Amino acid sequence: MPSNNSKYNTEFRERTCKHILESGKSATSVGEELGVDKNTICSWMRQYRRRNKLPSFAESKGINLSHTREAKVVNAQNKIDKKRIAELEEEIEILKKALRIFMQAS
Repeated sequence: MPSNNSKYNTEFRERTCKHILESGKSATSVGEELGVDKNTICSWMRQYRRRNKLPSFAESKGINLSHTREAKVVNAQNKIDKKRIAELEEEIEILKKALRIFMQAS
């Protein structure tokens, strides 16, 4: 819901959202044209889509968000695995050095 101290009235927001949908331009480019922050425009678009029961941007572009979430989980796990591999390789090097030291002592 727009606050009372907003610089932009409801009519301006509505016209901007309709223009974006009809022209096919990105919210970022329209924001630059109007001198309005892209995050503000995107927020207006989300609200407009919800109010008018339109599909979200991702739905309209056919983006599978569950796939991107799964990819993030896999990437996070890969990062953890790489860190653990590096730790184990370091342990192996330490053990090799210790073995050489003990072998020389005998």
